[in-house]
Amino acid sequence: MFVKSKTELLGPILVRNSSTELDCETAALLRATIRPVFDTAASWASLTDILKDKGYRLVFRQGRLCITDRKTGQRVCGIRFLGFELRDLVKRLGRPIVVARGNSADGDILAERPEPKRPQ
Repeated sequence: MFVKSKTELLGPILVRNSSTELDCETAALLRATIRPVFDTAASWASLTDILKDKGYRLVFRQGRLCITDRKTGQRVCGIRFLGFELRDLVKRLGRPIVVARGNSADGDILAERPEPKRPQ
């Protein structure tokens, strides 16, 4: 007995690069450990220090505030992924100290303002 079925050829299924995506368990753990840091931070300096202790950095990549791995520099997630908006953090913590990097709206958030270089 043969069963015929009508099949249509579909185009390729486009998926994101799975090596850069977080699985749901990792995403839940990341949110559970990082969200409280943002919720309780009193300043950008304390936020960056706590993230540093956990092995992360807070940076701008292509104009978006995100968390990167401290060792590799790889983007882990954006702050929107954690449920935060930059404007709300700025209202609560003030303006961050940002040092521009490159030409792609990238930058690093500093814990404190650097001392100006004085001519010798």
